[in-house]
Amino acid sequence: MIRWCCVILCVALGLAGTLVPILSAQGNQGSLNRKIDKEPIDLQQLRQEIRDAKRKKDRIQQQADEVLKTIEALDRQSVKKRKDYDTVNRQLRKTDRELEEIGKNLRQLRANLLAKGGSVLTRLRLLYMEGRAGRLKPLLAANSYVDFQHRLAYLSTIANREHALLAGYRTDLLEVEHLKTLRAEARGALLRNKQKTERTMIVLKGIRAKKHLRLTSLRGRTDANSRALAVLERAETRKEAILKEFEQRRKLAEARAPQRKGQRPEVGSLLWPAEGEVVTLFGRQKHPTFETYVNKKGIEIRTSEGSKIRAVSSGNVVYADWLKGYGLVVILDHNNGFFSLYAHASQLLVKDSDRVRVGDVIGETGESGLTDKNILYFELRKGTEPVDPLRWLVKRP
Repeated sequence: MIRWCCVILCVALGLAGTLVPILSAQGNQGSLNRKIDKEPIDLQQLRQEIRDAKRKKDRIQQQADEVLKTIEALDRQSVKKRKDYDTVNRQLRKTDRELEEIGKNLRQLRANLLAKGGSVLTRLRLLYMEGRAGRLKPLLAANSYVDFQHRLAYLSTIANREHALLAGYRTDLLEVEHLKTLRAEARGALLRNKQKTERTMIVLKGIRAKKHLRLTSLRGRTDANSRALAVLERAETRKEAILKEFEQRRKLAEARAPQRKGQRPEVGSLLWPAEGEVVTLFGRQKHPTFETYVNKKGIEIRTSEGSKIRAVSSGNVVYADWLKGYGLVVILDHNNGFFSLYAHASQLLVKDSDRVRVGDVIGETGESGLTDKNILYFELRKGTEPVDPLRWLVKRP
Protein backbone atom coordinates (compact mmCIF):
# COMPACT_ATOMS: atom_id res chain seq x y z
CA MET A 1 0.00 0.00 0.00
CA ILE A 2 2.70 2.41 0.91
CA ARG A 3 4.48 1.52 -2.32
CA TRP A 4 1.42 2.38 -4.45
CA CYS A 5 1.04 5.73 -2.70
CA CYS A 6 4.61 6.57 -3.49
CA VAL A 7 4.09 5.66 -7.15
CA ILE A 8 0.95 7.88 -7.39
CA LEU A 9 2.80 10.79 -5.70
CA CYS A 10 5.69 10.53 -8.13
CA VAL A 11 3.35 10.50 -11.12
CA ALA A 12 1.54 13.55 -9.75
CA LEU A 13 4.80 15.41 -9.23
CA GLY A 14 5.93 14.59 -12.74
CA LEU A 15 2.73 15.90 -14.27
CA ALA A 16 3.04 19.10 -12.24
CA GLY A 17 6.57 19.65 -13.55
CA THR A 18 5.28 19.24 -17.08
CA LEU A 19 2.25 21.53 -16.58
CA VAL A 20 4.16 24.50 -15.09
CA PRO A 21 6.08 25.43 -18.31
CA ILE A 22 2.93 24.88 -20.36
CA LEU A 23 0.86 27.19 -18.15
CA SER A 24 3.72 29.74 -18.08
CA ALA A 25 3.96 29.73 -21.88
CA GLN A 26 0.20 30.19 -22.15
CA GLY A 27 0.44 33.19 -19.76
CA ASN A 28 3.25 34.85 -21.82
CA GLN A 29 1.28 34.34 -25.01
CA GLY A 30 -1.69 36.13 -23.48
CA SER A 31 0.44 39.07 -22.40
CA LEU A 32 1.95 39.28 -25.89
CA ASN A 33 -1.49 39.22 -27.47
CA ARG A 34 -2.61 42.02 -25.17
CA LYS A 35 0.46 44.07 -26.19
CA ILE A 36 -0.23 43.43 -29.86
CA ASP A 37 -3.83 44.45 -29.38
CA LYS A 38 -2.74 47.62 -27.53
CA GLU A 39 -0.03 48.62 -30.04
CA PRO A 40 -2.41 50.11 -32.66
CA ILE A 41 -3.96 52.23 -29.90
CA ASP A 42 -0.52 53.55 -28.80
CA LEU A 43 0.47 54.23 -32.41
CA GLN A 44 -2.77 56.09 -33.02
CA GLN A 45 -2.22 58.12 -29.86
CA LEU A 46 1.34 58.93 -30.96
CA ARG A 47 0.11 60.06 -34.35
CA GLN A 48 -2.50 62.25 -32.68
CA GLU A 49 0.18 63.81 -30.45
CA ILE A 50 2.30 64.52 -33.54
CA ARG A 51 -0.67 66.15 -35.26
CA ASP A 52 -1.41 68.21 -32.14
CA ALA A 53 2.24 69.32 -31.91
CA LYS A 54 2.25 70.31 -35.60
CA ARG A 55 -0.99 72.26 -35.21
CA LYS A 56 0.46 74.00 -32.16
CA LYS A 57 3.65 74.83 -34.06
CA ASP A 58 1.65 76.12 -37.04
CA ARG A 59 -0.51 78.19 -34.71
CA ILE A 60 2.53 79.69 -32.99
CA GLN A 61 4.16 80.48 -36.37
CA GLN A 62 0.93 82.09 -37.56
CA GLN A 63 0.81 84.16 -34.38
CA ALA A 64 4.46 85.11 -34.93
CA ASP A 65 3.67 86.30 -38.46
CA GLU A 66 0.71 88.29 -37.13
CA VAL A 67 2.94 89.90 -34.49
CA LEU A 68 5.55 90.86 -37.08
CA LYS A 69 2.84 92.22 -39.36
CA THR A 70 1.25 94.23 -36.54
CA ILE A 71 4.61 95.63 -35.38
CA GLU A 72 5.53 96.68 -38.93
CA ALA A 73 2.13 98.33 -39.45
CA LEU A 74 2.56 100.30 -36.20
CA ASP A 75 6.13 101.22 -37.19
CA ARG A 76 4.96 102.49 -40.58
CA GLN A 77 2.36 104.66 -38.86
CA SER A 78 4.98 105.88 -36.41
CA VAL A 79 7.46 106.74 -39.18
CA LYS A 80 4.75 108.61 -41.11
CA LYS A 81 3.70 110.58 -38.04
CA ARG A 82 7.34 111.30 -37.27
CA LYS A 83 7.77 112.70 -40.78
CA ASP A 84 4.63 114.80 -40.30
CA TYR A 85 6.05 116.03 -37.00
CA ASP A 86 9.37 116.93 -38.62
CA THR A 87 7.56 118.69 -41.49
CA VAL A 88 5.49 120.78 -39.07
CA ASN A 89 8.61 121.58 -37.06
CA ARG A 90 10.34 122.78 -40.22
CA GLN A 91 7.31 124.95 -40.96
CA LEU A 92 7.45 126.29 -37.40
CA ARG A 93 11.12 127.20 -37.78
CA LYS A 94 10.39 128.79 -41.16
CA THR A 95 7.51 130.80 -39.69
CA ASP A 96 9.71 131.88 -36.79
CA ARG A 97 12.30 133.16 -39.27
CA GLU A 98 9.58 134.94 -41.28
CA LEU A 99 8.21 136.57 -38.13
CA GLU A 100 11.68 137.70 -37.16
CA GLU A 101 12.23 139.17 -40.64
CA ILE A 102 8.82 140.84 -40.60
CA GLY A 103 9.54 142.32 -37.17
CA LYS A 104 12.88 143.67 -38.37
CA ASN A 105 11.29 145.23 -41.47
CA LEU A 106 8.53 146.74 -39.37
CA ARG A 107 11.04 148.34 -37.02
CA GLN A 108 12.95 149.77 -39.99
CA LEU A 109 9.79 151.10 -41.66
CA ARG A 110 8.60 152.70 -38.46
CA ALA A 111 11.94 154.44 -38.06
CA ASN A 112 11.68 155.64 -41.69
CA LEU A 113 8.11 156.83 -41.12
CA LEU A 114 9.17 158.68 -38.02
CA ALA A 115 11.93 160.48 -39.94
CA LYS A 116 9.78 161.17 -42.99
CA GLY A 117 6.83 162.12 -40.85
CA GLY A 118 8.82 164.90 -39.22
CA SER A 119 9.86 166.29 -42.62
CA VAL A 120 6.32 166.01 -43.98
CA LEU A 121 4.83 167.79 -40.97
CA THR A 122 7.44 170.55 -41.16
CA ARG A 123 6.72 171.10 -44.85
CA LEU A 124 2.95 171.06 -44.40
CA ARG A 125 3.22 173.57 -41.60
CA LEU A 126 5.33 175.86 -43.85
CA LEU A 127 2.90 175.51 -46.77
CA TYR A 128 0.03 176.39 -44.47
CA MET A 129 1.82 179.50 -43.24
CA GLU A 130 2.75 180.62 -46.78
CA GLY A 131 -0.75 180.15 -48.13
CA ARG A 132 -1.72 179.36 -51.73
CA ALA A 133 0.46 182.12 -53.19
CA GLY A 134 3.49 181.17 -51.17
CA ARG A 135 5.22 179.41 -54.08
CA LEU A 136 4.64 182.33 -56.45
CA LYS A 137 6.65 184.80 -54.37
CA PRO A 138 10.08 183.51 -55.43
CA LEU A 139 8.99 183.65 -59.10
CA LEU A 140 7.62 187.18 -58.81
CA ALA A 141 10.86 188.33 -57.21
CA ALA A 142 12.91 187.29 -60.28
CA ASN A 143 15.12 190.07 -61.83
CA SER A 144 15.20 188.60 -65.32
CA TYR A 145 13.84 185.81 -67.50
CA VAL A 146 16.95 183.73 -66.85
CA ASP A 147 16.57 184.26 -63.11
CA PHE A 148 12.90 183.29 -63.49
CA GLN A 149 13.86 180.04 -65.24
CA HIS A 150 16.41 179.23 -62.53
CA ARG A 151 13.86 179.89 -59.79
CA LEU A 152 11.24 177.80 -61.60
CA ALA A 153 13.67 174.90 -61.97
CA TYR A 154 14.58 175.15 -58.30
CA LEU A 155 10.91 175.17 -57.26
CA SER A 156 10.23 172.18 -59.54
CA THR A 157 13.06 170.24 -57.91
CA ILE A 158 11.66 171.06 -54.45
CA ALA A 159 8.15 170.09 -55.58
CA ASN A 160 9.39 166.76 -57.01
CA ARG A 161 11.33 166.04 -53.82
CA GLU A 162 8.27 166.82 -51.68
CA HIS A 163 6.12 164.66 -53.94
CA ALA A 164 8.59 161.79 -53.63
CA LEU A 165 8.69 162.28 -49.86
CA LEU A 166 4.90 162.11 -49.62
CA ALA A 167 4.74 159.15 -52.02
CA GLY A 168 7.42 157.32 -50.02
CA TYR A 169 5.59 158.11 -46.82
CA ARG A 170 2.34 156.69 -48.22
CA THR A 171 4.18 153.61 -49.55
CA ASP A 172 5.78 153.01 -46.18
CA LEU A 173 2.40 153.33 -44.48
CA LEU A 174 0.91 150.75 -46.86
CA GLU A 175 3.92 148.46 -46.38
CA VAL A 176 3.54 148.71 -42.61
CA GLU A 177 -0.11 147.66 -42.90
CA HIS A 178 0.87 144.84 -45.25
CA LEU A 179 3.56 143.61 -42.86
CA LYS A 180 1.09 143.76 -39.98
CA THR A 181 -1.27 141.54 -41.98
CA LEU A 182 1.56 139.13 -42.81
CA ARG A 183 2.59 139.05 -39.17
CA ALA A 184 -0.95 138.24 -38.06
CA GLU A 185 -1.16 135.45 -40.66
CA ALA A 186 2.24 134.08 -39.63
CA ARG A 187 1.24 134.12 -35.97
CA GLY A 188 -1.96 132.28 -36.88
CA ALA A 189 0.02 129.70 -38.87
CA LEU A 190 2.46 129.37 -35.98
CA LEU A 191 -0.37 128.67 -33.56
CA ARG A 192 -2.00 126.14 -35.92
CA ASN A 193 1.32 124.38 -36.49
CA LYS A 194 1.99 124.20 -32.76
CA GLN A 195 -1.44 122.68 -32.22
CA LYS A 196 -0.80 120.27 -35.09
CA THR A 197 2.53 119.30 -33.52
CA GLU A 198 0.84 118.61 -30.20
CA ARG A 199 -1.83 116.46 -31.89
CA THR A 200 0.82 114.57 -33.87
CA MET A 201 2.81 113.88 -30.71
CA ILE A 202 -0.33 112.56 -28.99
CA VAL A 203 -0.99 110.21 -31.92
CA LEU A 204 2.67 109.18 -32.00
CA LYS A 205 2.64 108.39 -28.28
CA GLY A 206 -0.54 106.35 -28.79
CA ILE A 207 1.08 104.31 -31.57
CA ARG A 208 4.18 103.70 -29.45
CA ALA A 209 2.00 102.67 -26.50
CA LYS A 210 0.20 100.11 -28.70
CA LYS A 211 3.52 98.73 -29.87
CA HIS A 212 4.86 98.56 -26.32
CA LEU A 213 1.72 96.68 -25.24
CA ARG A 214 2.10 94.25 -28.15
CA LEU A 215 5.73 93.57 -27.28
CA THR A 216 4.91 93.25 -23.58
CA SER A 217 2.37 90.54 -24.40
CA LEU A 218 5.28 88.40 -25.64
CA ARG A 219 6.98 88.40 -22.25
CA GLY A 220 6.56 86.42 -19.06
CA ARG A 221 4.53 83.29 -19.64
CA THR A 222 5.82 80.03 -21.14
CA ASP A 223 3.44 80.15 -24.09
CA ALA A 224 4.34 83.81 -24.59
CA ASN A 225 8.04 82.93 -24.61
CA SER A 226 7.33 80.31 -27.27
CA ARG A 227 5.63 82.97 -29.38
CA ALA A 228 8.51 85.39 -28.75
CA LEU A 229 11.04 82.81 -29.89
CA ALA A 230 8.92 82.04 -32.93
CA VAL A 231 8.72 85.75 -33.79
CA LEU A 232 12.49 86.14 -33.48
CA GLU A 233 13.10 82.97 -35.52
CA ARG A 234 10.79 84.14 -38.32
CA ALA A 235 12.53 87.52 -38.46
CA GLU A 236 15.96 85.85 -38.36
CA THR A 237 15.04 83.43 -41.16
CA ARG A 238 14.02 86.28 -43.46
CA LYS A 239 17.19 88.27 -42.70
CA GLU A 240 19.44 85.28 -43.29
CA ALA A 241 17.73 84.52 -46.60
CA ILE A 242 18.32 88.10 -47.80
CA LEU A 243 22.00 88.09 -46.80
CA LYS A 244 22.60 84.70 -48.45
CA GLU A 245 20.93 85.97 -51.62
CA PHE A 246 23.25 88.99 -51.74
CA GLU A 247 26.31 86.80 -51.16
CA GLN A 248 25.24 84.48 -54.01
CA ARG A 249 24.71 87.48 -56.30
CA ARG A 250 28.17 88.77 -55.43
CA LYS A 251 29.78 85.41 -56.22
CA LEU A 252 27.90 85.13 -59.50
CA ALA A 253 28.93 88.66 -60.49
CA GLU A 254 32.56 87.88 -59.70
CA ALA A 255 32.40 84.64 -61.72
CA ARG A 256 30.96 86.40 -64.76
CA ALA A 257 33.18 89.46 -64.68
CA PRO A 258 36.02 89.30 -62.17
CA GLN A 259 36.52 92.72 -60.64
CA ARG A 260 39.21 94.16 -58.47
CA LYS A 261 38.13 93.69 -54.89
CA GLY A 262 38.28 96.46 -52.37
CA GLN A 263 40.82 96.32 -49.61
CA ARG A 264 39.77 94.14 -46.72
CA PRO A 265 39.42 95.99 -43.41
CA GLU A 266 41.96 95.50 -40.69
CA VAL A 267 40.93 94.47 -37.21
CA GLY A 268 40.01 97.57 -35.20
CA SER A 269 39.86 99.89 -38.22
CA LEU A 270 36.13 100.39 -38.96
CA LEU A 271 34.24 103.56 -38.07
CA TRP A 272 31.51 103.26 -35.43
CA PRO A 273 28.01 103.22 -36.99
CA ALA A 274 26.51 105.46 -34.29
CA GLU A 275 27.32 107.28 -31.08
CA GLY A 276 26.12 105.56 -27.93
CA GLU A 277 26.62 102.79 -25.42
CA VAL A 278 26.82 99.13 -26.43
CA VAL A 279 24.01 97.40 -24.49
CA THR A 280 23.97 93.97 -26.17
CA LEU A 281 27.05 92.01 -27.17
CA PHE A 282 27.75 89.50 -29.92
CA GLY A 283 26.90 85.84 -29.12
CA ARG A 284 24.45 84.30 -26.66
CA GLN A 285 22.68 87.14 -24.91
CA LYS A 286 19.43 87.87 -23.15
CA HIS A 287 17.08 89.66 -25.52
CA PRO A 288 16.53 93.24 -24.26
CA THR A 289 12.81 93.15 -25.09
CA PHE A 290 11.78 89.52 -24.40
CA GLU A 291 12.56 87.39 -21.37
CA THR A 292 14.49 84.82 -23.38
CA TYR A 293 18.04 84.08 -24.51
CA VAL A 294 19.05 84.34 -28.16
CA ASN A 295 22.22 83.97 -30.18
CA LYS A 296 23.00 87.53 -31.24
CA LYS A 297 24.79 87.91 -34.56
CA GLY A 298 25.49 91.58 -33.99
CA ILE A 299 25.56 94.27 -31.30
CA GLU A 300 23.04 96.83 -30.10
CA ILE A 301 23.97 100.44 -29.40
CA ARG A 302 21.68 102.60 -27.26
CA THR A 303 21.28 106.03 -28.87
CA SER A 304 19.15 109.14 -28.61
CA GLU A 305 16.30 109.24 -31.10
CA GLY A 306 17.25 110.66 -34.48
CA SER A 307 21.01 110.12 -34.04
CA LYS A 308 22.97 109.76 -37.26
CA ILE A 309 23.72 106.31 -38.65
CA ARG A 310 27.01 106.29 -40.56
CA ALA A 311 28.52 103.83 -43.01
CA VAL A 312 31.39 102.03 -41.27
CA SER A 313 33.19 101.70 -44.61
CA SER A 314 32.65 102.59 -48.29
CA GLY A 315 30.31 100.38 -50.27
CA ASN A 316 27.08 99.97 -52.21
CA VAL A 317 23.57 99.96 -50.78
CA VAL A 318 22.06 96.57 -51.62
CA TYR A 319 19.02 96.86 -49.35
CA ALA A 320 17.18 99.87 -47.94
CA ASP A 321 13.67 98.99 -46.88
CA TRP A 322 11.45 97.45 -44.23
CA LEU A 323 12.42 94.03 -42.87
CA LYS A 324 9.93 92.33 -40.56
CA GLY A 325 11.29 92.22 -37.03
CA TYR A 326 14.14 94.63 -37.76
CA GLY A 327 12.18 97.68 -38.89
CA LEU A 328 13.89 100.01 -41.35
CA VAL A 329 17.12 98.35 -42.48
CA VAL A 330 20.15 99.24 -44.60
CA ILE A 331 22.55 96.59 -45.87
CA LEU A 332 25.86 97.64 -47.45
CA ASP A 333 28.10 95.50 -49.65
CA HIS A 334 31.66 96.74 -49.09
CA ASN A 335 32.94 94.98 -52.22
CA ASN A 336 35.63 93.14 -50.26
CA GLY A 337 33.67 90.13 -49.04
CA PHE A 338 32.17 92.05 -46.09
CA PHE A 339 28.57 93.16 -45.55
CA SER A 340 27.23 95.46 -42.83
CA LEU A 341 23.63 95.67 -41.62
CA TYR A 342 22.00 98.58 -39.74
CA ALA A 343 18.52 98.03 -38.23
CA HIS A 344 15.75 99.71 -36.18
CA ALA A 345 16.17 103.08 -37.99
CA SER A 346 13.54 105.83 -37.80
CA GLN A 347 14.26 106.92 -41.37
CA LEU A 348 16.58 106.00 -44.22
CA LEU A 349 18.55 108.58 -46.20
CA VAL A 350 19.81 106.22 -48.92
CA LYS A 351 18.20 103.92 -51.47
CA ASP A 352 19.12 100.74 -53.32
CA SER A 353 22.21 100.99 -55.57
CA ASP A 354 23.48 104.18 -53.91
CA ARG A 355 27.24 104.40 -53.51
CA VAL A 356 28.32 105.56 -50.06
CA ARG A 357 31.67 106.52 -48.61
CA VAL A 358 32.97 105.83 -45.14
CA GLY A 359 31.28 108.13 -42.63
CA ASP A 360 28.36 109.04 -44.90
CA VAL A 361 25.03 109.42 -43.05
CA ILE A 362 22.72 106.64 -44.27
CA GLY A 363 19.85 107.07 -41.82
CA GLU A 364 18.69 108.07 -38.36
CA THR A 365 18.25 105.85 -35.31
CA GLY A 366 14.86 104.97 -33.88
CA GLU A 367 12.83 102.12 -32.45
CA SER A 368 11.36 100.35 -35.48
CA GLY A 369 11.13 96.56 -35.41
CA LEU A 370 11.03 94.29 -32.36
CA THR A 371 12.12 96.93 -29.88
CA ASP A 372 10.57 99.82 -28.00
CA LYS A 373 13.88 101.49 -27.19
CA ASN A 374 16.05 103.78 -29.28
CA ILE A 375 18.81 101.43 -30.37
CA LEU A 376 20.84 100.63 -33.46
CA TYR A 377 21.31 96.95 -34.23
CA PHE A 378 24.54 96.47 -36.18
CA GLU A 379 25.88 93.33 -37.86
CA LEU A 380 29.10 92.71 -39.72
CA ARG A 381 29.35 89.71 -42.07
CA LYS A 382 32.32 88.10 -43.71
CA GLY A 383 30.44 86.56 -46.59
CA THR A 384 27.44 85.04 -44.82
CA GLU A 385 29.38 84.36 -41.62
CA PRO A 386 28.62 86.82 -38.78
CA VAL A 387 31.68 88.21 -36.99
CA ASP A 388 31.95 90.12 -33.72
CA PRO A 389 31.71 93.82 -34.71
CA LEU A 390 33.59 94.97 -31.61
CA ARG A 391 36.68 93.19 -32.88
CA TRP A 392 36.61 95.19 -36.13
CA LEU A 393 35.42 98.61 -34.94
CA VAL A 394 37.91 101.27 -33.86
CA LYS A 395 38.72 100.93 -30.17
CA ARG A 396 37.12 103.66 -28.11
CA PRO A 397 39.14 105.47 -25.48
